[in-house]
Amino acid sequence: MIKFLLQALICGTMLSTLSSCTLTKIVVFFKPGINDHKKIFVCDTIPGASTENWATSSLENSPYSKPLFTNVHNPANIPALKQWIPKSEKVTTSDLDDFLETSKTTALIVIKNDSILYERYLNGGSKQEPKIVFSVTKAMTATLTAIAAEEGLLSLDQKVAEFIPEFGKDARKDISLRHLMGMVSGLKWHDFDNVLRLGGLYYTPNQQRFVKRAAKQKHEPTTHFAYKSLSTQILGICLEKAIGQSLASYLEAKIWKPVGMQYDAMVTLDSKKHRNARTFGGMALTAADMARFGKLMLNDGLWEGQQIVPKWFVKELKNRDLSRWFGYSNCYWRNGYEEVGFANNQQYWAAGYHGQYIFVSPKDNIILIRTGSSEKHHWSILLGRLAAMLGAGRTDLTDKTLDFGAQFEGTYQNQNGKKMHLELLPQLDEYGRREWLWKRDLTVFEEGKKLEKLVQLDGISLGYKKGGVQTRMYYVVKDDQVVGFYYNSWPAAGLDYFEKVH
Repeated sequence: MIKFLLQALICGTMLSTLSSCTLTKIVVFFKPGINDHKKIFVCDTIPGASTENWATSSLENSPYSKPLFTNVHNPANIPALKQWIPKSEKVTTSDLDDFLETSKTTALIVIKNDSILYERYLNGGSKQEPKIVFSVTKAMTATLTAIAAEEGLLSLDQKVAEFIPEFGKDARKDISLRHLMGMVSGLKWHDFDNVLRLGGLYYTPNQQRFVKRAAKQKHEPTTHFAYKSLSTQILGICLEKAIGQSLASYLEAKIWKPVGMQYDAMVTLDSKKHRNARTFGGMALTAADMARFGKLMLNDGLWEGQQIVPKWFVKELKNRDLSRWFGYSNCYWRNGYEEVGFANNQQYWAAGYHGQYIFVSPKDNIILIRTGSSEKHHWSILLGRLAAMLGAGRTDLTDKTLDFGAQFEGTYQNQNGKKMHLELLPQLDEYGRREWLWKRDLTVFEEGKKLEKLVQLDGISLGYKKGGVQTRMYYVVKDDQVVGFYYNSWPAAGLDYFEKVH
């Protein structure tokens, strides 16, 4: 009954803005699934290397001829769940298989130093069958855009208006491809604010028509971060126009064949008539080939002596620029607001709906792949913690040599004279973390006003998440002394530095 009412609401709200075809798809299919490439969409297929032909003489010296990883699969290679899954996830089992089963995981692959420590397929997942990976597609699209830029087919600083003229006729004229890749275009769109519009983007039979009229300009580019699937769809349209071919053919030529991907991949299209690639979330990949792509990125884009992905692109993913918020870069998420730290690990990941992940930890030489039909847990946190456990060989994620929490207390001031004050509370929270009282602005603080609480997330940062706003302080340490912090209140795209004054 609830589903029927929601579907009716969608029809009533969006009837004036969406085509009847799009509305029909929303009502019939409603929630996106990992098999939508079979049920709903037209696809371009990218052929993989046939595993039956690996041993033939014609492939003897090719990338297909030998296994990429050494398989030492053993559940004992994975630390106990309680060591890398925090209490806040409310996992009641201690058995890894049970956890994967109940969390709707379809594949989990754990690779360290080119050895497969663990590989499991379940809940309908298999090694050979591609599944929709949703927003992992964004990372693949951005990677192809970087390759096209390296080839001189486009520039990341080119304006979208050069590819979609309608953008040059209004306030959208200043949006560049780089802005789209960083989710800082300023368009009035946020995936999580309007699920109905997102459904329109997902099911529209004409992506080019949709993106031209989907959103107006709200902010100046680079000033606000807002996660927009619309941005990556615009990026994909620009990319296909720049390269003069389909996304699938370019992906096959630039990555699939050179890297020797094992299995077929698919790029879903909006319709037979228009054949626009759904670049915001329409690729279907196997977990095995996701791992192979992870290895390519771990190699800084180098494969068999050939630079497949530009080295500068991978460098931008690994390095943290403290002049701006760095939790997202070039359509990849980065460890800037989770529990494991941010400045020292260089972790980054491609992430998609229902918990699809290509997680790369360069310093630990680790690749983690998770796919699933549901995301009941915060997998970015879980995979980050698992990588930290495997990388350091620890059973305790708290590195005391990097914990400067004892020095966080005090008063801090930015260059505009705004002051903040932090005071350590004597008790820990329910998950064993330190808590702090936060006076957000001493210049307007009133006695008796309810104070806000922050928790210590790792050895050099505090933060919280409330009502869609992500707050984080990243502390700066010089000669083992806390001298200030960088403050970010997401969705603001910038960082504000506060110096410790007392």
